Amino acid sequence: RLTPLPADTATTAQDLKRLSIEELAELDVTSVSRRPEPLAHAAAAVSILRQEDIARSGAMTLAEAMRLADGLDVARVDGRTWAVNARGFTISTANKMLVLMDGRTLYSPLFGGTFWDVQDTLLADIDRIEVIRGPGGTMWGANAVNGVVNILTKDASTTHGNAAALTFGTEERLIASARHGGRLGTAAHYRVFGKYRRRDANVFSTGEPAADELQFGQGGFRLDSSDRGAARWTVQGDAYRGTEGLFDRDDTDIAGGNLLARWVRRYSGSSDFQVEAFYDRTTRTVPLQYEATQDTFDVDVLRRLQLAGRHDLVVGGDFRVTSGRDVGKSGFLFDPEQYTDKLFSLFAQDEVALTPRVFLTFGSKFEHNDFTGFEIQPTMRGRWSPSERQTVWGALSRAVRLPTRFDTDLRILNPATGAVVLSGSPDFDAETVVAYEAGYRVRPHARVSIDAAVFTNRYDDLRSQELPAPGRPFTVLGNMLNAVTSGLETATTIQVLDTWRVHAWGAYLHKDLSLDPDSRDVTNGRDEGNDPSFHMALRSQLDLPAGFALDGAYRYVSARPFPAVSAYSELDLRLGWALRAGWDLSLVGHNLLHDHHPELGPNSPRRYEFERGVFLRSTWRF
Repeated sequence: RLTPLPADTATTAQDLKRLSIEELAELDVTSVSRRPEPLAHAAAAVSILRQEDIARSGAMTLAEAMRLADGLDVARVDGRTWAVNARGFTISTANKMLVLMDGRTLYSPLFGGTFWDVQDTLLADIDRIEVIRGPGGTMWGANAVNGVVNILTKDASTTHGNAAALTFGTEERLIASARHGGRLGTAAHYRVFGKYRRRDANVFSTGEPAADELQFGQGGFRLDSSDRGAARWTVQGDAYRGTEGLFDRDDTDIAGGNLLARWVRRYSGSSDFQVEAFYDRTTRTVPLQYEATQDTFDVDVLRRLQLAGRHDLVVGGDFRVTSGRDVGKSGFLFDPEQYTDKLFSLFAQDEVALTPRVFLTFGSKFEHNDFTGFEIQPTMRGRWSPSERQTVWGALSRAVRLPTRFDTDLRILNPATGAVVLSGSPDFDAETVVAYEAGYRVRPHARVSIDAAVFTNRYDDLRSQELPAPGRPFTVLGNMLNAVTSGLETATTIQVLDTWRVHAWGAYLHKDLSLDPDSRDVTNGRDEGNDPSFHMALRSQLDLPAGFALDGAYRYVSARPFPAVSAYSELDLRLGWALRAGWDLSLVGHNLLHDHHPELGPNSPRRYEFERGVFLRSTWRF
């Protein structure tokens, strides 16, 4: 999962506060085509979260920062579980968004999504987060069904010196972090960091404490070679350990670590060769319920070159081995407990310049996996820029979600008899989507940008729950659910004054579910998604005199149908003060409109609700 190296590190880690609306449109995005291209010209529904956006939001964790992304449905389930998704099928084990950090996939083969409770980093070290809404299977492979989140951290050359931060508050009781960076002679740059977080418990809908306190510690490093010559390399890694409270048993233990290496040989501004490899290990122990260990090794190769002056070609391949052990202890198990999965893929994509303003892109991923064998994920995209300030684009894509341990190996038991009542199926097939998209970007004024996208997605072979049949005394997971979704997404940025910028987005979704004629699923697919028909957000960043700044983020989420969650609005505010060079204070309020409220999860007295929080954060750079 290679992340193309920016052409100029100094400009990707630039102080983005200085950028105008037009300059923001020219920021490079690499996740659409795995090569740098201006955001305004990307033939996809894509947005960028900048370091400034994250810092001024008051977000405390990576999962919280996802709320800032255009069109993402981000909902907390409990103290450790987040659902992050786009374009429908939001559940606690959301499985249709592929998430990467610096080229390392964060995908879990247990359920096909991301354990957001263990995905974090020093937020100040994030350069940008690129978010694609819509299939990304051609470039990124299986499970990039509804979108891709690509988190890119800063080159070590841009983080010299020391930085520290302390946060105290009513919910986030303590967050302490420190980072040191410098140069290793003339050969390389480095940084090391550490972060500790302790969060208070949430409450149940009855108002009782949920006992889901969290403690989490993380440390890591990054080495980047000096920019001397055509070849560059990066080595980075981190490790973490933590505990997560549970109301009815001992704490969950979580731990893991990873190591990544990347080598890039640049031949010209439009030609390079890249190799990346990473190793990732995770462990999770839920007392009396579940134990898991997972090891992943991945090697990715990418080659980019231009042909005949009109073709921008990207080709590559990937090989991944994942092995692990999942042990269920209370009411469920996995059969077999141990597993090893291998994934091999090749891809090619070509962007052809038909005219100086019209471009056509076509390509495909060819992937072999141990569950379903051979899968093809093609795409065709086109864009037309009638002027420097306008881009019209369209896309037709196919993507797949591969089966997971939940789909094939899970067994849920009757606690009284020990008999299987629900079983995964070894014949579980890949879920597929064929997506039709179109979009329009325009800058009608030097201070205004508008971005709109429409889509229709057709899903086949989605997960269903097939009731017992003759000769089969238990429910089996099958592929007899289908869906058609359609929607509209808009985003607008307005530079109201030189010191005041406003950004707003909204997303509408319509979803129709259907079952195959011979299906025995009586749930009608309602367990595969609990989506609002509309959600939106409004962000304001205002610079005030004397080093003060006032930032706000309002969000609205319409009602979720099943389990029912009422529509709600929320507001976060941040008052920042730059006391002097290198020392900043922030007073942050989260969820200011409610004492506590739910976002997702079963409608019961033990539904988790999330409280209003106030925090004081101090940061130093020296």
